[in-house]
Amino acid sequence: MHPASTDFFLLEGDAPSKREILRCALHLFVRDGLCETSIRDIAKASGFTNPALYKFFEGKEALALHLFERCYLRLVSTVRGSQGRADFATDLDSLLEAYAGLVDENLEAVLFVNDTLRQFWRKLPRATRQHSLIGEVRALVQLGKRTHSVPRALDEELAVAMLLGAMGQIARMAYFDEIQRPLTAQLPQLRLLFRRGLQETPS
Repeated sequence: MHPASTDFFLLEGDAPSKREILRCALHLFVRDGLCETSIRDIAKASGFTNPALYKFFEGKEALALHLFERCYLRLVSTVRGSQGRADFATDLDSLLEAYAGLVDENLEAVLFVNDTLRQFWRKLPRATRQHSLIGEVRALVQLGKRTHSVPRALDEELAVAMLLGAMGQIARMAYFDEIQRPLTAQLPQLRLLFRRGLQETPS
C-alpha cells in the first residue's frame, strides 16, 4: 500500500476552492502532461468553474508556475536540511533519506519539479534561485573530494548529473510501481548503489 500523500504545496491561508484547484491541477499535470491539460480539465476535475480558477490565477501558466515554486522550495529546503557539510557519507545517506521521504510524502510534487524544471526554474524570483538542487548536490560531491571519500579524478559535473538523474528516474519508476514503495524501505539498496557509483573508478 502506498503512503498517503500530504499536500505540502498548499498554504494554511489558501481558500478551500484554491486548495482543490491546486490538488487537481498537480495531479493532471503529472498524469497527462502540462501541455495536454487545459483550464477546462482542471475546472472539471476540481468541481469549480473556469471563472473560479481565474479568480486565483491569470491562466494555466500562472497556476503551473505557482505550483512549481511551492514544490521546488520544499524540495530544495529538504535537500539543504539534510546536509551538515562535515561528513560525506553521513550527508549522502541523509540526502537519500530526505529525498525518499519526500517521494513517499508526495510523489506527484517531486515528479512535477523534475519534469518542468527546465521550463520554470528561470522564471522563479532571483532569491529563490540562489539555492538550486544542482548547487546543493555539487557541494556534496565537492565535500566528498575534499575528504577523499570521492576520487579526485571523478568529473564533478558528471557525478552531479549521475546523482540527480538517478534520483529523478527512481521517482518516475516509483510512479509506475516499477520500484516498490514506500521508497524509504529501499534505503539500504539506495545507499549501496549511490556510494558505489561515486567511489568506484574505471580500471
